[in-house]
Amino acid sequence: MFEKVVDTSRYQGNIDWEKVKADGVQATMLKTVSTNKEFGGLYIDPVFERNYAECKRLKIPVGAYYYTYAQTRQQADKELALLSKALKGKSFEMPIAVDVEDNTLKALSKQSLTDLVIYAAKTIESWNGYAMVYTYAYFMQTQLDAKRLSAFDFWIADYRKTRPALACGMWQYTNSGNVNGIAGKVDLSRSYRNYPNIMKRANLNHFYY
Repeated sequence: MFEKVVDTSRYQGNIDWEKVKADGVQATMLKTVSTNKEFGGLYIDPVFERNYAECKRLKIPVGAYYYTYAQTRQQADKELALLSKALKGKSFEMPIAVDVEDNTLKALSKQSLTDLVIYAAKTIESWNGYAMVYTYAYFMQTQLDAKRLSAFDFWIADYRKTRPALACGMWQYTNSGNVNGIAGKVDLSRSYRNYPNIMKRANLNHFYY
């Protein structure tokens, strides 16, 4: 339903969202939580609040994702607790995605990693959120059990110029897009579902607890 969806984080710096919207961007996915020693470990992306506020001001449908490093349930709980803090008091027209792609996660068996992703996605659903799983095509094939995860929506990165064979709600088709208002290259995706309507009809993604 959306031909031009961007995902952004601190790496895109200070974004001019008015120019982004004028350039035809129809929706965005904002990074919320990740882990980095420079930020003291787990952290909320420092531009998340500003980007969220700007998207709301300009009525750009907005979703969120967090980058997981969790290899245990305990680590997953810590990430999810900070994600909950970041989402609190906000509403989203696009999904809330678990970004599972880091090379460190390859230390886990396919079953164990899939268990953790299911746990994270179900936790988001328990908050009345619309959970999505983001990864790249090869990681899904080799590190995750797509059949077990099929209860959730997929956002698949595949830069081979054709839509992934695996059914997905969003396809990230490039990591080298150009968008006015954003310095440098940016990821671009296509959305195949009308997520704002889904959220509205099902009354999802309102984190006012």
